[in-house]
Amino acid sequence: MPEKAPISASSKTLFTPRRIRLRRYQVSPKFVTLVCAIALWQMLAVLNTVLPFYNETLVPSPAGILQAAVKLWHEGTLWTHASASCLRVLRGMALAIPIAVGMAYLVASVRLAEIIFDPLIELLRPIPSLALLPVFIVWFGIGELTKTIFITYSAFFIIFIATLEAIRDVDPLLRRAAGSMGMSNWHMAYHVTFKSVFPQIMVSIRLALAMSWFVIVGAEFLAANEGLGYLINFSRVWFQINTMMVGAAMIGLLGLASNYLLLAIERRLFTWRDR
Repeated sequence: MPEKAPISASSKTLFTPRRIRLRRYQVSPKFVTLVCAIALWQMLAVLNTVLPFYNETLVPSPAGILQAAVKLWHEGTLWTHASASCLRVLRGMALAIPIAVGMAYLVASVRLAEIIFDPLIELLRPIPSLALLPVFIVWFGIGELTKTIFITYSAFFIIFIATLEAIRDVDPLLRRAAGSMGMSNWHMAYHVTFKSVFPQIMVSIRLALAMSWFVIVGAEFLAANEGLGYLINFSRVWFQINTMMVGAAMIGLLGLASNYLLLAIERRLFTWRDR
């Protein structure tokens, strides 16, 4: 039999882009897990219509939740509530990050600041944020200022503690080496301390952002006329379980999206880090 002609290098390159494209569009296993969980939930809902074993009004199916979401989207209310909650979380985080990082650096660098602020922060940190929400409402009213301060307060402690411990763990040899090179205090704070602790700060921001999505619901329960928390509470009054689940699902999706966005930023910024 005649021997097969060897595949040339040029013909091999024709298949390489296709393999790359296939790899590029691989589905994440985490996404598959999420889809399988939703599919299992829907299968149980379908089975419940044949052999009832739970109240479908109290536990709606994913299809019913999706229908309610589409209805709210066409009405324009879903976008209104979601955007209101997103803006509140962004404002609170925009205040919490610089305040917490600056306070952590001050406490870690100045002994007097540690004596004054550290015991006060440790006293307030164990108190649940939701326990102080009525106090914030009395002090600042029911406007946007209250919700912004409430989110800032809730996120502050997570970022502060993580940043403070990261600054204390910076290798002293790096500071001594920077000092021997004639670096000023400001240059040392940026090039040595801040760059060393920036990965830990990003992790704390992710944790604080998750906490912000948690507490915004409580704030919008009591002091809001729009937002996903308000939507859930309003739907509870009228016993609209599907709409309540839509609000809860939107909070979960927004929290998931923000977390993966920060993870993508981390991978972009810290390409040197071994994951």
